[in-house]
Amino acid sequence: MVVALGACDEMLPKPRVDARLGDGAPPPPELVCPPSGVTKGPWTVRMTDASVTVRWEACRFGADRTVLLQREDGVGGQLTARSVERAFEVTNTYRAAPYASAPPDLAGIYYMHEVTLEGLAQGACYRYRLGAHAERDGGVSRPVGRFCTSRKPGAKVRFDAIGDTNPFLGDNTTKLLEQMAAEPVDFVVHLGDIQYYDSTLETWAGWFVKMQPLLDRGAFLGAIGNHESEKPDEFDQYTLRFFHQGDKANPGYFQFASGGIHFFTVNTDLSTAPTSEQARFLLDGLNRAKATPGYRMSIVFFHRPFATCGDAGDDEGARALFEPVFADAKVPLVLQGHMHGYERIVFDRITYLTSAGGGGRMGNVDENTSRAYCKRRAAAGPWFHFTRFEIDDKAIHGRAIDTAGKVLDAFDIALP
Repeated sequence: MVVALGACDEMLPKPRVDARLGDGAPPPPELVCPPSGVTKGPWTVRMTDASVTVRWEACRFGADRTVLLQREDGVGGQLTARSVERAFEVTNTYRAAPYASAPPDLAGIYYMHEVTLEGLAQGACYRYRLGAHAERDGGVSRPVGRFCTSRKPGAKVRFDAIGDTNPFLGDNTTKLLEQMAAEPVDFVVHLGDIQYYDSTLETWAGWFVKMQPLLDRGAFLGAIGNHESEKPDEFDQYTLRFFHQGDKANPGYFQFASGGIHFFTVNTDLSTAPTSEQARFLLDGLNRAKATPGYRMSIVFFHRPFATCGDAGDDEGARALFEPVFADAKVPLVLQGHMHGYERIVFDRITYLTSAGGGGRMGNVDENTSRAYCKRRAAAGPWFHFTRFEIDDKAIHGRAIDTAGKVLDAFDIALP
């Protein structure tokens, strides 16, 4: 097994004043830099059948760059890799409301770490931790993170989907994370609206503290929501810096595969018109995927819904454009966010499932039941929940699970 250094450094958003970013720059004012130097993370992205990318943020140059990992099944010994460290200037300070507990996002110079672990075993799960966290940090022992590489074609695939998380708005997000931790999965799909400045309660600095249990569970594969760009510089300075998955030309839409199942996401805050870049990405990608050896199906996920009976707009034009291709490419499931609640709408061959009860303020799931297709809605509720999926050789098995672990909706979707 080879654990290779290698960061896709050119894909990170560029700081505005590279020449000023000295190696010895002090932490931003007001920031208490922990003994480890780690301020956010770690987390994993870009899962493939033989690799995963680990990222974290540090508040000082020269913090420990080591990643330690070992397979869960004990095969092989402990392996190590070292990150590429890159300075990044955050240009604006953003604070939560005075009555909120979230720490501020402070302007200053931070150090992004990234390492791509390559030569991993296909379909294997690993435990990892940072060398900086190997010892106790400020009296708090950091838990060990976990990730799995993509499964072999035909293998069982398990993942969680959650959308519209808001961990500082009550405790519903935290309770959902506790329920998600009860069963291991291969990865987590987030359906957008990852962090809410607009709530006045939240910051990215606070988000990472509250959401670390989710990031520790597997690769974090997030769609872009409308709240990922609330501040003029937020998309580049935060969203892409932390979670970009695609290449430099496609920072907000990407694809990955596991078990012969191909997953695609697009940014529904950008155009999905037939001539748009991301429409071509999705249409061409689905056509290429179905010719891949071991191909079973594709699943598409994004933020703003194509079909909903709740208090959000739908997009019948996009649905009309993509559905023939979905049918041809064997897409049995489309995952959506944005409409704060849960609903499952079953068309002839495609199920549209909205799983956007991750903790944001609950919406009216029945506001637009007069839409003609709403007679096809099989389940709905104003539920704080996540959805767990298990795909075997017979069906997609889904369960919507609430903050107490209760299954609110259970369903099976036959494989195409």
